[in-house]
Amino acid sequence: MLPFSFGCAAAIHCGCRLYVGLRATLRFIFWTLNNFYCIPVHFCWLFVLQPFKWFATSTYWLMEGIMFQWLLSMVALWSYSAGYHVVELGDDVWDLINERTLVLFNHQSTSDVPLIMAAFNSRKGLSNNIMWIMDHVFKLTNFGIVSWTHGDFFIHGGKEHREASLLDLGNHLQKFYIPRKRKWLVLFPEGGFLRNRKPASQKYAQKNNLPMLENVALPRVGALKVIMDNAAAVRHDDSSDRIKYLLDVTIAYPGGRPLDLQTIFGGWRPSCDTIFHYRRFNIEEIPRDEEELTKWLYTRYEEKEAMLQDYYDNGTFPDALTPHAAEYQPENVCRLTGARVVHDPLEFILRHFFFISSTYIWICILYWVYKTLFQLI
Repeated sequence: MLPFSFGCAAAIHCGCRLYVGLRATLRFIFWTLNNFYCIPVHFCWLFVLQPFKWFATSTYWLMEGIMFQWLLSMVALWSYSAGYHVVELGDDVWDLINERTLVLFNHQSTSDVPLIMAAFNSRKGLSNNIMWIMDHVFKLTNFGIVSWTHGDFFIHGGKEHREASLLDLGNHLQKFYIPRKRKWLVLFPEGGFLRNRKPASQKYAQKNNLPMLENVALPRVGALKVIMDNAAAVRHDDSSDRIKYLLDVTIAYPGGRPLDLQTIFGGWRPSCDTIFHYRRFNIEEIPRDEEELTKWLYTRYEEKEAMLQDYYDNGTFPDALTPHAAEYQPENVCRLTGARVVHDPLEFILRHFFFISSTYIWICILYWVYKTLFQLI
């Protein structure tokens, strides 16, 4: 019986690997096609909407924002369809959707952004009102072009670009973020993925007698300082065009093993829950002096380090305020229960129908134009 049992186990294992490989191949094909029929259509409709940009600017950006959200829902489906869910803990922040809010994320891998899009896509009216601050390399990708037309900012790293890039960010906030009435502003203070930033971060910490962090990298304060100077409200300022809140979000992958974009595309890893832990602060309570702001930000990342290490060691996320965080914590804030982010399948179906049918329409239009020109020639 023993050889037979081994044979059955081997056959089952082989069958499972074959299923996972076939499933990953089909997913790669589908999501590749998804990019080909969604992004060109997006730009075709933006071309049609160009007159609104000159004669009804607010209407144009409203419609562009809606279409941008529809594209983000395609990205959200990548992870959601593979069973890679987002679980939300910490402060309830969803009453701030229509408030000017700065959102800080720790950055671990290429899967961070698709999962963030998945979490945001579940909230109506949010994704179309966001401006992202991303590394300039992202601009060279297919979705980076979409982000560029949306008005996102691409920041250059490195000492040689630092001053010029921060100056450009300040100008961008004044010319795009505020006039276009974007609400949430997303920033990754570490300036890159953890695996890339960690060696330099630890070297800098050792040199400057700072904590040695393993689960996050020391954040860079430059972009945050520019945002505080150019777009944040001051104490007792009721102006609606200024940032009034800051969300500090900690992304925690199970076992400390981040997903990546290839895994989300292929779906070969078992389904899992990635934790988004939210903490909200009133912007007027955050220091504006650069030295004090740096200390404040470093403290937040020391707290992230402790929470992540506790989660990796014990398997449960510590959802409790630290003494430092409690100092800034607003009163009467509800707490999230750790529920998974849920999407409406009907929205996914309708948006796919829109993009597929639009692809057919634009192919017919382009064929008619080509045929007409050919006959004229």
